[in-house]
Amino acid sequence: MILALTPNPALDLTYEVDSIAAFAEHRVRRVHAAPGGKGVNVARVLAQLGRRALCAGPLGGATGEEIRDLLVAADGVWQAWTPISGSSRRTVTVVAPDGATGFHEPGPALSSAECSQLKEDLRARLSSDAAPQSSDTGPQSSDTCPQPSDDARRIVAVTLSGSLPPGLDGDQLAGLVQACREHERPVLVDTSGPALLDAARAGADVLKPNLGEALAATGEDTPLAAARALLGLGAGTVVCSLGADGMLGVHRAPAGDAAWQAAPAEAISGNPTGAGDSVVAVLAARLLVDADPLPDVLRHAVAVSASAVTCPVAGQIDPGLAAQLLPTVSIEEIPCP
Repeated sequence: MILALTPNPALDLTYEVDSIAAFAEHRVRRVHAAPGGKGVNVARVLAQLGRRALCAGPLGGATGEEIRDLLVAADGVWQAWTPISGSSRRTVTVVAPDGATGFHEPGPALSSAECSQLKEDLRARLSSDAAPQSSDTGPQSSDTCPQPSDDARRIVAVTLSGSLPPGLDGDQLAGLVQACREHERPVLVDTSGPALLDAARAGADVLKPNLGEALAATGEDTPLAAARALLGLGAGTVVCSLGADGMLGVHRAPAGDAAWQAAPAEAISGNPTGAGDSVVAVLAARLLVDADPLPDVLRHAVAVSASAVTCPVAGQIDPGLAAQLLPTVSIEEIPCP
């Protein structure tokens, strides 16, 4: 089972409109409510890829209960949240044919005791080779989603995805990464700002920034230079999303850094909100768990993320479309002088 930890989960509200104009009223054609936050989206995509996923992170208030209920009812992923006193946040994404506009509430501030409990809960699940946790919850219908065996509930990899709420800083994120490494579980981090550098220094196996995040955090002016700077700090692999241009993957090896760029045959329009989270799910499943070659993983990640763009809500993919797109994805080795 892959543990998807979300430091800042959210209730995602998506409004579909015909067009977006500043300072104007809009008629909403459809409203979607879904459990969200980047790690939650990762877990939902993992489930659609046929992988067992466990959602974890701080959760609280009425919004937190709605997130929990939506996950049980709709997605079939397992949950093991750390209770907090504050109320979890909401996000609103307004989607029009020509793009999307997002509004994200700040997350609830975590106390030092809640941050410590989050780390202890992570350690407890990583240190248990097979035994289920009494606080874990999952699908309510054993007919549609059977209870997994003890062995199937063993955590084999961890993802840490999304923004950090007030009270949880980069040092504490690094502590979560180090806990995974101490328990010999591979860990992938998808975050931004100084916390991205902290995760690299803590030795994250994989980092997954987008282009803007990588350049801003490192001060470099090209995605390759930014990725190699993060490798130099201690990360094992860096996969940088390049938007319509696909993604760049750079791997640290004894013989020297190796890099590849995977690109779609054509750009696909739609809602890009959850595309990066689908990339994290593919990387966790195929790179962290299956240990597939990085070029093959990048090709799958591009195809799956392109299919996610066509879906109205973050955390959804179109597996059939991804299979159609996979043969069209190009892969090119990039020199690392």
